[in-house]
Amino acid sequence: MITLIHGPVELLRAEALASIIASCADDPEMVELNTTRLDGRTLTPAQLENACDTLPFLAEKRLVIVDGLLARLAGAGKSKAKPDDPPPDEPPPDELSPDALKGQTKAFLSYFERVPESALLVLLEEDVAAGQGVRKLQEMARTGHAQVVTCEKIRKNDLPNWIRARAQMRKVKLDGAAMMDLAEFVGDELRQLDQELIKLGDYAGDRTVTREDVRLLVPATRAASVFDLVDALGSGNGPLAGRLMTHALDVDGEPPLRMLAMIARHYRQLIQLKAMQAQGVKQGEIARSLGIFEWKMGGLVNQANRHSFGRLEQAMEKILAADEAIKTGRLSDREAMDVLLAELIDKQ
Repeated sequence: MITLIHGPVELLRAEALASIIASCADDPEMVELNTTRLDGRTLTPAQLENACDTLPFLAEKRLVIVDGLLARLAGAGKSKAKPDDPPPDEPPPDELSPDALKGQTKAFLSYFERVPESALLVLLEEDVAAGQGVRKLQEMARTGHAQVVTCEKIRKNDLPNWIRARAQMRKVKLDGAAMMDLAEFVGDELRQLDQELIKLGDYAGDRTVTREDVRLLVPATRAASVFDLVDALGSGNGPLAGRLMTHALDVDGEPPLRMLAMIARHYRQLIQLKAMQAQGVKQGEIARSLGIFEWKMGGLVNQANRHSFGRLEQAMEKILAADEAIKTGRLSDREAMDVLLAELIDKQ
């Protein structure tokens, strides 16, 4: 059996491979004894054939794992080598003549049909361009002689559900706010999300993980108070915006210019949202265009409806003036931010 595991999500690729390894035998030592891992960038058809045709030792199956072969055959493997990789024992594939590579490709594809039942051949690919190898395995999958496991990125709006399911698997209890913060600030980096859930579970123990826990332990949420700040500004909550700005500057050490950039981004989103609303664009399409979660659209729409185009444009002018004041030294960082906060609140 041949299995192609491909896609950009490293965590899903690793778990798909781990599932295959676990299915080989109950004894990990026997699995290791019967496992061969090969570099597809330098692999020859004869080497693959030799690895797969070798009978397993005291086991039913021999596992052969090949990294990056199909990308190489599709002509996309040249950039896979890292600068600090040791030089291979054989000439790298990009030094082969086109005719030689074509001949190797034909030999690999022919052998795919002859992989013995005693071998489990796993082809691991970060991504595969359309090529003969991919098409061959897709044809074999349709007849049940191969399987293809695709490890795609999670869609933005599906992230909360993935986090919820992952937390249940890790036996971590999350409240809704904690889950949404992880989705917003860590994003679709699934390996990092998984590691953060493990850390949060160890910290919280049997109790439910809260937003405060996430913001204490997860480095990616360092800018969370600034996101809260821009929401407070957009909602017209001056006192809360003032407290959050003080906390971001004095406690979190947020650089003023980066804070300005995030405030400007938020006001630009409000302007873009109002413009698309005026054109009759649906909320789901607006969310995709702005690159935000659909479940955040309600709050953003409410903020946009509080402001006219004129007020939002004036706010952008004040933000640009604060940026210029800081960069030219006309005002200190803190003075410029305090003046900006007063002017934005005054524009509500």
